[in-house]
Amino acid sequence: MDIDFDRLRSDLADDSYGAFYGGGFGGALMGAFDIESASEDELIQLAEDKGLDLEDYCE
Repeated sequence: MDIDFDRLRSDLADDSYGAFYGGGFGGALMGAFDIESASEDELIQLAEDKGLDLEDYCE
């Protein structure tokens, strides 16, 4: 499975920024910074933790 990690990273970061700006959840902002430097394996784990379907990110 070839995953579009750039799109996955962007969607995960957008979700975290949304939680910060929409709900004032400060931890989400820190999470967004972590996403920017996360490895591919860490991105997969974060996506699975959020319940994202990785098939949506296959090229």
